[in-house]
Amino acid sequence: MSDEPRQSLYGDADAKSAEDIKPLGMMDILSGVFSEPVELFQRLSKKPQWVGALVIVVVMALLLAVAWAYKFDNVEEMAEVLQNQLERAGVSINAEMQRNLEVSARYTGIGRIINYLFIVPIQIFIGGLVWWGVGLMSREDTNWWPTYMHGLTVAAVPKLVLVPYYFIGTLIAILKGVGVHTCEQMIPSSLGFWIEAENPKLSLLYDKIDIFLLAGYALLFFAARHTLRAKPWGAVLCVALSLAVSVAHVLMA
Repeated sequence: MSDEPRQSLYGDADAKSAEDIKPLGMMDILSGVFSEPVELFQRLSKKPQWVGALVIVVVMALLLAVAWAYKFDNVEEMAEVLQNQLERAGVSINAEMQRNLEVSARYTGIGRIINYLFIVPIQIFIGGLVWWGVGLMSREDTNWWPTYMHGLTVAAVPKLVLVPYYFIGTLIAILKGVGVHTCEQMIPSSLGFWIEAENPKLSLLYDKIDIFLLAGYALLFFAARHTLRAKPWGAVLCVALSLAVSVAHVLMA
């Protein structure tokens, strides 16, 4: 075995100025998320890149949403499932609520497509602003200042870990009927796939206990630590804030 140190895919980024560093190709960024995340985020600290990651995430998510919506054709059963969940939670269903549930079930697929097309980019832009603020407060090198571009990079690039998730979900939706299952419940990477909960909050919690989502939190830590050059507590704060949003989503279900 050679005693020579392993050469990183990204070279010695610290030895060059930001102007001398060429932008990474999207395949390098995508592969780096899975193979060399620390080196990748160190390189992105020198040369922030986020547009390609945002486009890839949105396109892959849209493919899943369209495939799922196309195969989902059991509106009546979905409305019944939603009604049963509300009744188990102690909500009394009247005629008007019943009609609203039917409309909601009918447009579930369209709503998911709109969410991926518009809401996800908005979340990344807002998240980039928040991570930028955390980076400014917790930067390890007081002579170095992160920019909003660094915040956007931290918000967008870790989400590339979801690309296999979207790809698997799209294949499942195309090859199998989705029934009344949500996208999260038909992909075997989450606890929600294996355990069916009657309580809507518990069901959503199981959906969020997912291998890919958990990997995303780890990547968010690395991104904050090395792209924002945040102190450890700053990187932990980024993860904690992201987890808090997920918890709030579960509590409001």
